[in-house]
Amino acid sequence: MEVELKRRNFVKFMSFATLVSAFDGAKSYASQLAEGSENVSIFPQPLDVGDTVAVTASASPSNLWEIQPMVNLFKRKGISVVVGETVTKRNKNFRYLSNDDEFRAKEFMDFVLDPKIKGIISARGGYGSIRILKYLNYELIKQNPKIILGYSDFTCVLNAIHKLSDIITFHGPLANFYPDSFTTESLGKLIFRKNIVNNVNQRYKFTRENVLVDGVTRAPLVGGNLTSLVSLLGTKYELDTKDKILFFEEVDEQPYKIDRMLKQLELAGKFDNCRGIIIGYISKLDAKRNFFPDYSFTIRQVIEMNLGKLEIPVVFNFPFGHYKKFMTLPLGVEGILDTKSREFLVILPEVLTKL
Repeated sequence: MEVELKRRNFVKFMSFATLVSAFDGAKSYASQLAEGSENVSIFPQPLDVGDTVAVTASASPSNLWEIQPMVNLFKRKGISVVVGETVTKRNKNFRYLSNDDEFRAKEFMDFVLDPKIKGIISARGGYGSIRILKYLNYELIKQNPKIILGYSDFTCVLNAIHKLSDIITFHGPLANFYPDSFTTESLGKLIFRKNIVNNVNQRYKFTRENVLVDGVTRAPLVGGNLTSLVSLLGTKYELDTKDKILFFEEVDEQPYKIDRMLKQLELAGKFDNCRGIIIGYISKLDAKRNFFPDYSFTIRQVIEMNLGKLEIPVVFNFPFGHYKKFMTLPLGVEGILDTKSREFLVILPEVLTKL
């Protein structure tokens, strides 16, 4: 019982000195990023050689073997890796969760408040991230901005923190991802200082086959896993798509479920003032599934029915999501989507190249 009480009240026991120090550091860095701009989200400090990142299992269980390829990637970049007890000491009593909700939230917040930790990576997805949202302290997260990276079920954490803490979060590979050269290059251009200084913008060329609706737009990015995004509707954590480019991906879902989720987003008004849509890799895009008494639509047909009549650019089958290649996308950073030149760019704040 005593342990449970400590978990429930861990934020209350933070020292005042720690909070003041963290706030001053964040304020100084944020002011650099905001020069010449209004309403700019906080871009966390890029990683330098000698920095440390942490891996935590905020959802389903993981293990050291599973995360080793990404750990090795960071070590090759000169970044140390700390692995949380949610990975190393799984509590099997919680079945499809790595541990109980407050334990997972506390570990996440401990990493947020540790000044030595410069980034937090989700070990894997699965399910469970939505269960810790109410235990996170979003003001403390805002005062201690750092790189927060992951995708799939971790979409819930990425969007909640971006919305309530106004921090740019990164929809990118989980710690259990095997990073190929494409994935490594894309991630590096967004989170490693050396790459950011040398490569201001991330650029991706796509083909005509990727285009559903033509158009050109420039707007901040928001999105993630489709199921997770829909699960946040009606809560204080739900995504804001007004004047944004929405991106989403999904895996192993039936066409009718994709149809239902897209229709729910439509009925919630999420397409009304959206500036563009980018759909990541979805497996079995053209497969016909059994659906009594006949066959279902294909996922491609479902996407065309729901999004094909929008008057904004819509592209699909981009390399991010549950796919062997992963283009990291930062929530809150502007992107340019141009179907005429068939090019997508991520535009980083110019001040980042001067830090």
